[in-house]
Amino acid sequence: MDYQPRIDEARQGLGEDPAIQARAAEVEAAVAREKGEALVDEIELRLGDDYDDEHRIRLTARLPLNRPAEVRASKEVRRADTEVAVARLEETSLERRAELCFPSVDTLVERERRSIYNAYMGRQEALLAQSEEWRLSGVIDELSAAHFELETRIKLATRQPASALQVDPVVAELPPVASHTLLLVRDPTLLGEMVREHHPSVAVRQAAAERFQALSLREDIQRRPRLRFVEVSYRHDTGGRGSNGVGGRLAVEVPFGMRERANADRYQALMRMEQSEERRLVEEQVSQSLEALSILSEFESQTDRWAELQVLAVSAEHLADRWWMDRLAGPSQVAGLLDEAYAARSAVLDARERAGIAGCTLLAMTGVPPERWPRR
Repeated sequence: MDYQPRIDEARQGLGEDPAIQARAAEVEAAVAREKGEALVDEIELRLGDDYDDEHRIRLTARLPLNRPAEVRASKEVRRADTEVAVARLEETSLERRAELCFPSVDTLVERERRSIYNAYMGRQEALLAQSEEWRLSGVIDELSAAHFELETRIKLATRQPASALQVDPVVAELPPVASHTLLLVRDPTLLGEMVREHHPSVAVRQAAAERFQALSLREDIQRRPRLRFVEVSYRHDTGGRGSNGVGGRLAVEVPFGMRERANADRYQALMRMEQSEERRLVEEQVSQSLEALSILSEFESQTDRWAELQVLAVSAEHLADRWWMDRLAGPSQVAGLLDEAYAARSAVLDARERAGIAGCTLLAMTGVPPERWPRR
């Protein structure tokens, strides 16, 4: 089986990650181990030099044999070991991508929030300058100017975005405010199928169960009688008075099978354990995925509202700029309109942030990013 496409996909963008490198080396070791099982893997040569009245030399060749069925079962065990290793590589890759996804959302949100804040701060600073100008010219009294300045400085101080941990590369994206003609599928049955098909943690459990099944089969095969070895010998009389000859022996092993039966039962129990763990894992992933899909669906269902808020915020800022430049209203009135525009932009960004985090959760729980999720 060619595992290279899966390995390349798991390592994409994470080739320098030590955890990914370790898992990739584990896969390489497992693939190499798969090639080490054979029906005949060695031959034993014995040379005897006897002095019993006559000088005789005996040459014996013994060929140990493995059971063909046992060899096939062992190959299945090693193939399952490789599948476990590949699934663990994919699992680690998904974990690393999920670990990067959440701070990536934080990074993107901080960038947009800081952009909104900088534009807001620039307008508020201009209004503070206008307020001071009006105070000096007597248009507004000193008390009103001081109240406006203090109020504005408090808003600028308390609304300044907190710094987020900057990650590189940014592997996530904030959902845009865009309408969708198709809805995200939230059917639990389909969701369970998606988790089983795409989540590597489930694949690890499946491969481990197959490995225990193969081990159990191998133990059952080892309970059967088998040809242990074939031996061929040649005797040569160096004195010439005796006779040379060729002989042979066969060894048949007949196990009682008590140990093999116990091992087979143990492997069957371990297989059922892995299957139960797989079902538990799928149920947990489905539950958390449904919650994430609900958040994403709610965000998309209110796309028109978010788009309207963005349009209203732009219009309000343009109106505030015009009234400020034409001196049609006082600084406090213009500032109030800018506050509402800032609140509208922040509300939209908050909704996009919630949807972005939900998208990371969906990726972590199913292995499928939101942009590839099925729609109807």
